[in-house]
Amino acid sequence: MKKMFSVWAFSFLCIVLPYPLQGQTEPDPALVTAIAAIKAIDNHAHPLRALKEGERDTEWGELSYHSLETAADPGARMPLVPFRLRPGSPEFLSVWRALWGAPGGAATKESVREVIQAKQRIMREQTDKYPAWVLDRMGVETMLANRVAMDRSLPAPRFRWVPYVTALMFPLANDEARKARPDLDPSYAGLDRLLKTYLTDLGLSRLPPSLEGYLTGVVTPSLERQKRGGAVAVKFLTAYVRPLDVTHPSLEEAKRVYDRYAAGGGPPTGEYKVLQDYLFRYICREAGRLEMAVHIHTGFGIGLYFDVVGSNPLLLEPIFNDPALRKTAFVITHGGWPFARQTAAMLLKPNVYVDFSGIAFLLYPREVSDVLRSWLETSPDKVLFGTDGFELDPALPFINWEEFSSIGTRSARQALALALTDMMRDKELTPGEAVGIARKVLRENAVKLYKLGAP
Repeated sequence: MKKMFSVWAFSFLCIVLPYPLQGQTEPDPALVTAIAAIKAIDNHAHPLRALKEGERDTEWGELSYHSLETAADPGARMPLVPFRLRPGSPEFLSVWRALWGAPGGAATKESVREVIQAKQRIMREQTDKYPAWVLDRMGVETMLANRVAMDRSLPAPRFRWVPYVTALMFPLANDEARKARPDLDPSYAGLDRLLKTYLTDLGLSRLPPSLEGYLTGVVTPSLERQKRGGAVAVKFLTAYVRPLDVTHPSLEEAKRVYDRYAAGGGPPTGEYKVLQDYLFRYICREAGRLEMAVHIHTGFGIGLYFDVVGSNPLLLEPIFNDPALRKTAFVITHGGWPFARQTAAMLLKPNVYVDFSGIAFLLYPREVSDVLRSWLETSPDKVLFGTDGFELDPALPFINWEEFSSIGTRSARQALALALTDMMRDKELTPGEAVGIARKVLRENAVKLYKLGAP
């Protein structure tokens, strides 16, 4: 009876106390010190160019993020955000002190005003060197910039270009999709504007009449221009406007859709998807030929009604398995969270990588460390550090790409230290191997993937 009670008691404790029993590990101090000294490469962020007071930079995003339905109510300024990222969070107080020398204590209207004033003063002092100054404060050597266009204040090698290519998937009118999802109308409008820019850059005023002409006269030349402009990867934001399930249509099937509507009008959603799917694969193949990695937005996204299920990275497996795309390197951005565990299985594909941008500031380090451990135990050579720092709201200048990138960098180092410490204590790694993996995640994997030079 006593033995039975002991078994029952242990089982009960395992049920009601699952996390405290395994979550008390503190990071190894020597490992924390080693990780803090590594100059990181942020593979995924949206830095703004150096701005003068009152200026706006709208080239950091392909879509009209600030027009998406994100407010809690029509009069709210602050989008619905997790507890960790609310303006009064201790996370922001900490980075304000680190970046701008803000005073300690709770956030007040006066202290926030001082933060804005300090930031504006430093921006004036640093001028075009301001974005690089921010990287120095965070211990980041290089940041891959997801942007429509680069700027002299975002020079290589401190910043590397990752242009958007989603607009190339949507050459025809999106009338039916816009009627079905009026909340996404700003996003489709953003795609239309960017496609017109691509055409103008190539000296074109309208779409070529045939699909072959569009492929050879618009898509391939646009990708080649981006490569010549310094791009090391390209970025798909497809999941913001449609699910990631990509079929394998033939050229003839895609051609029937494009050639019929190139002169005007929009095809039905089902027909248009055939063309989009063909173009997605074509863009991926051309990016591989040009030795540019393909970043694909997966998992959560901005917007109250973002289609999370349609952004599951498992939907991309047919793309990863395509023999015609074996030379293309794919990066599952944001780890596919909340499908991060499933993402680990995709790392067994030879050409698939993952970054933990976004979740590094969205989730607390303990949760991120659990995700990281599942990836590191699968393929430590293919895990990439990223922050996804971006402009939350132009009306909130005290919470911008600098703050998000800083929180993401700090949190990433903490999470990595926790994950590797647990692996050390479980005898999976030696201390030396743990430091080596930390260097891979924070910089060396990115150096190799994007061909950035010697680590």
